[in-house]
Amino acid sequence: MKIMSVILMVLLPSVAFSETVTIACGYKSYANSDGIHKLNKTFELIFIIDSSNGKAYIVGNNGTEEVHVIKKSVGEGIAFIEITDTGNVMTTAVDAKNNSVHSRNTMIANELIPSQYYGDCIYK
Repeated sequence: MKIMSVILMVLLPSVAFSETVTIACGYKSYANSDGIHKLNKTFELIFIIDSSNGKAYIVGNNGTEEVHVIKKSVGEGIAFIEITDTGNVMTTAVDAKNNSVHSRNTMIANELIPSQYYGDCIYK
């Protein structure tokens, strides 16, 4: 029986599948304490999910940073949480219809400067 197990292990290939998913988001409007505004140029965010190591990253002007990812059931949406080096919290949610909200809770000189961007995303 041991020999048969060894033969099966050798003959049956073991394949590890890993998948990297890119989510590209574009935001055309935002809200802050002054109201809702349209952007002249689309604000873009790119997220990369690497299922082989269970991590997610945001790609920005200053490079790539790891973010926390919160997945709902397949097709129900996903959320990302970024905590910057200065302690500011940024969250991005994408729903099942690929609508997205990106919220920034930024503090500058001990004053809250909140903003929220509205747009949509595509999976690549």
